[in-house]
Amino acid sequence: MHSSLASGKWLPIGCLNHHTQLFVGDTVVVTFYDMQGELVDLSFNYRITSTDEGEPHNWPRLVAEHINVHIPLVEAGKMTEQGLVVAYRSNQIYALEGSGITHAKVAFNCIAKCKERAVDNPQDYDYVYPQACSDYSAGVKVLQPKTGHIYRCKPWPFSEFCRVKDSHNPLFEPGVGKSWAMAWQQISH
Repeated sequence: MHSSLASGKWLPIGCLNHHTQLFVGDTVVVTFYDMQGELVDLSFNYRITSTDEGEPHNWPRLVAEHINVHIPLVEAGKMTEQGLVVAYRSNQIYALEGSGITHAKVAFNCIAKCKERAVDNPQDYDYVYPQACSDYSAGVKVLQPKTGHIYRCKPWPFSEFCRVKDSHNPLFEPGVGKSWAMAWQQISH
């Protein structure tokens, strides 16, 4: 558990919840961004050095631990009643509010073939919900931190339900709201 989460408001900026099998020599590339672009000093490559590290239930935990030790203003883990805990397989990436860090992308450099790599890249999204929620329009992709999935706003007239006023629209909240499927299409699993 990281007590530093208690000292400020932490915003979800990405996730490590992939089901991709990696192999020795493959690299997990984590890139952080602010409104001006890539934050080169914070971004890093995590190299897989053993078969065990490449397992889909292991490398997200190892990358989260690396973030927590080496990347300032950013934490990774799963929010629980006990606080932030680094988990196996699925971890959220958070940035301290006011840090200027807006999102994180996770990609892979594979020397072997990454399973599922071409099928689904869960980091392909425009916003972390409800960030910039009043600007959502048809085709916008959002990461829903509550489910870990990515959703695309449907075309007009359904796109009108994607826009959120006052950063809360419980009926059409992607993946969670009672009528979310009217406005959103889930594009990651």
